[in-house]
Amino acid sequence: MAKYADLLTAQGDGLIHFWAMEETSGTAVADVIGGWNAQCYAMAALTSGEYDATAVTTPAGHGRDLSVNWDGSYSDRTSIAVIRIDQAPSAPSLSAFTFRLRYYQRTKIKDTYSAMDLALIFFGRGSANGVYLTSGAGEFFVGAGGSSDTITTDPFTDGQWHDVVLCGDSTSVDLYVNGSVISSVSGSSTFDIYDDTGTSDSCLIGAEDFDEGDVYDTQSVIDGIIQDAAIWNRKLTPAEIASLDTAGPSEPLITDISPITYNVALDATLPIVAEFAVQVNPTEVSLDVVFPISFRAVAFQDWVSKLPPVEIQEVYQLVITGAGDGLDDLVIGGISSWQATNQAGTRSAYVQAVIPAADQYVADIEARSNGELVIQKGYKLATGQVQFEEILRSAFDDAREDRGRGSLTLTVSGYMRGKPFSTGSRALTGIRSTSKPNGKRRVLCDIDLFLQPGMTVTALNESFQADYINYYVNDTDKFCEVGER
Repeated sequence: MAKYADLLTAQGDGLIHFWAMEETSGTAVADVIGGWNAQCYAMAALTSGEYDATAVTTPAGHGRDLSVNWDGSYSDRTSIAVIRIDQAPSAPSLSAFTFRLRYYQRTKIKDTYSAMDLALIFFGRGSANGVYLTSGAGEFFVGAGGSSDTITTDPFTDGQWHDVVLCGDSTSVDLYVNGSVISSVSGSSTFDIYDDTGTSDSCLIGAEDFDEGDVYDTQSVIDGIIQDAAIWNRKLTPAEIASLDTAGPSEPLITDISPITYNVALDATLPIVAEFAVQVNPTEVSLDVVFPISFRAVAFQDWVSKLPPVEIQEVYQLVITGAGDGLDDLVIGGISSWQATNQAGTRSAYVQAVIPAADQYVADIEARSNGELVIQKGYKLATGQVQFEEILRSAFDDAREDRGRGSLTLTVSGYMRGKPFSTGSRALTGIRSTSKPNGKRRVLCDIDLFLQPGMTVTALNESFQADYINYYVNDTDKFCEVGER
């Protein structure tokens, strides 16, 4: 059976990043837990159809066939893709970690010029404490936390799935393949899975970095499939690792990767005349305003706090803007689920929304290919009146169709970088849990309509800067994760 029933259970067990690779087209590879998203990327100029071809069916659902477009020749190796993690979060080193991926090896690529072949993982490129598993000259090299080992026996078999686990703490760094220990070296209290300040976009699955940037070493690419990848902020026990392998490649790590959410209720009548706190950078003022509110600027009006907290329905809608195509905005109120990561500055915000029974929208959505995806949250009163506010937006990068018997589900997603940081303070409500992985605070709580990256948040008498906000919403639950880096 799967190790975890859902995302919340997995998070509680120390899982901090999980690339489920359940996308069925496009280049995006979402981290459904930590928001550290990735792209399927090749050095060659692949077409959208060729990138779509990398998304394949695997025993546990889907995965990425990185070499599906390769013709087998040395000169064509640039068509082999890698999973390139987006700009790494500015996060401290881990004192313990577990990196696990499921890998199908079709063949072992051998570069006769440099004797390079196979780099499964290469993280923390700019640091001696990085994490890697690579090979060359017939030998395999495993390293983490400044310790390393050379393995002369090939642990991988062509035409088979492999459960690969690299884990470490102060006691030891261990490599497992299919539940068996292949290597064990001295431990460390410092493991760097993230890029350092001198590198960017150099954390890779399926190749070794070449220039500490967008270019990877095409002599180290793999001929195979990655089904999923996961990182824990602790070292799994031998029994847990054996259990993962026993489950086999057909069992997902997490049974249900649907976003985790919550419901709230409130009662009021619109229009409302009241005194509203309006926060303006860098001061606060107050004034009288009447709904509907049309004010739009860097400031925000916290009208929700003035509503009596009884019997009001919380609702969400997706807006695909039409200005870029000379059209009106398209409002879709029937999204069954959405998830997003709200970040600012050089980090990309990410939005993904699922639209059921999407046949009625396909033509309108296709007509707005230059639009933006906007998630709005609102409150619907007993009178039927609704007031919406924008939570976040992204570019419209991808639309994926999933057809069932008589129905069409459409998943839209996109990224956006360059959003300015916000100032001000917010008190988090509906707190489910708090934690301090590596000393950095993280809170699971209600979705705050006005919270933006850069604001100072308070939870259980502690305050910190909200560096990122992850949202998880579906038909049964809604919540967000607010964290610092």
